[in-house]
Amino acid sequence: MKKSFGHMIADKFDIPIEGIKTMPCAQFIGNTMLNIDGCMGIKKYENEEIIIRTQTYLLTIVGQSLSMLMFSEGRVSIRGEIFCYRISEL
Repeated sequence: MKKSFGHMIADKFDIPIEGIKTMPCAQFIGNTMLNIDGCMGIKKYENEEIIIRTQTYLLTIVGQSLSMLMFSEGRVSIRGEIFCYRISEL
């Protein structure tokens, strides 16, 4: 039986697969696009600040002309001029 990528990572680093499945992942594309997997909800949504809630932390994105392109099944895509981000515990 072929293992999924998550199972291979869990085996390699000796981490329970449950930890891999709930781990959020953020991908920046320059300073104009951000994709986040593991999104549990949107706490704040404004033109200059968006706060994303994951299972383990809050991710605050600060910028200009921010907008969500997609929010579906735990994934969110944000577009705009991204100045900085902050991570804080729940």
